[in-house]
Amino acid sequence: MKKLELNISERLFALKHLDDFKGSVSLLGKILDSVKEFAVLKEDWEKAEKVETKSGDSIQWQWNDEKGGLKKVEVDEDVANYLVASIEKIEKAGGFGLADKAVIGLKEKLEVALK
Repeated sequence: MKKLELNISERLFALKHLDDFKGSVSLLGKILDSVKEFAVLKEDWEKAEKVETKSGDSIQWQWNDEKGGLKKVEVDEDVANYLVASIEKIEKAGGFGLADKAVIGLKEKLEVALK
């Protein structure tokens, strides 16, 4: 198991990519276990002062990662490798925008943990 300390944005980014997983049943089982580790709880949102703003039919969320703090997460090495590979695939396909700034911290933390 690899240990990471992640903020809410990094955990949400990881969850989004874990949710997109298509592959072997053995890795799927590890990913399902990891989803619990990355979860953002009601208490996390309260600390981060999450605000929901309606804009037409959609709802936009804003929160403060600094106030939300870091959560210690244990991740299987195969899951960490999957997340790094997912990030690298997106980078090669055109990269990230300003809204994806959490990916930089997440990737660095995953790479350090995998060394």
